[in-house]
Amino acid sequence: MRTGRRLIGAIRLPTPLILCVLVVTGVAAAEPPLAIDGALQKAGWTLFSDSRWAPARFRLRPDGAIEARSDNSTSLIWKKVDKGDAQKAHLAWEWRVDEMMPPTDITVKGGDDRPLALHVWFMKPRAQLNFLERLRADFIELWVGLPVHGRLLTYVWGGRGKAGDALPNPHVGDGSWMIVLRGGDARTGVWLAESRDLVADYRAAFGEDPPDRGIIALAADSEDTQTRSLAALRHLRFQP
Repeated sequence: MRTGRRLIGAIRLPTPLILCVLVVTGVAAAEPPLAIDGALQKAGWTLFSDSRWAPARFRLRPDGAIEARSDNSTSLIWKKVDKGDAQKAHLAWEWRVDEMMPPTDITVKGGDDRPLALHVWFMKPRAQLNFLERLRADFIELWVGLPVHGRLLTYVWGGRGKAGDALPNPHVGDGSWMIVLRGGDARTGVWLAESRDLVADYRAAFGEDPPDRGIIALAADSEDTQTRSLAALRHLRFQP
């Protein structure tokens, strides 16, 4: 996936200082029509897209699943984690892919398309941030509208990697880690269940206990290969 000045896909969330440089001028001023439906917005989800690219489309289906459709496009939807879920150790969900783009190398900038990526931001309480961290966080939220700081875990369906691969994010470095759960050759057209120990994954990635989970996001991305994908996610929940 091409980077430039944006924050989508892998996800494109570098260390806070780099993020400020990358995302400010690439963020869409307004959500394109139909990129996110009203039902998802009522449920607390917000679209984040890049004005240089058509956004992927997200809708809440009648069966309760979130559908992500990408057609030479890229974007994500995000929501804040409820206080009651912020410290829970596990995250579970079901997802499926019905249309897959050609597998890409998700460790390479400008070539990391995938039908679905699920992101979890781990953020310190604001009172624990130092002056520079608070300044960066305020700048990002003011210009981008995405209130994030801290570190990121990304769970990926797609790419050339094998299930279980833990990969550094090429756009972020030590601020993020990608875990491949389903590779590009995974079975399509069926629901597959996932359950992750967020505490264990965070410790393995960063060598310390995690702060609270702050934001969760779902991304779809196909603009590098200029192809299409169709996927869905349901029963997303935090568990003790």
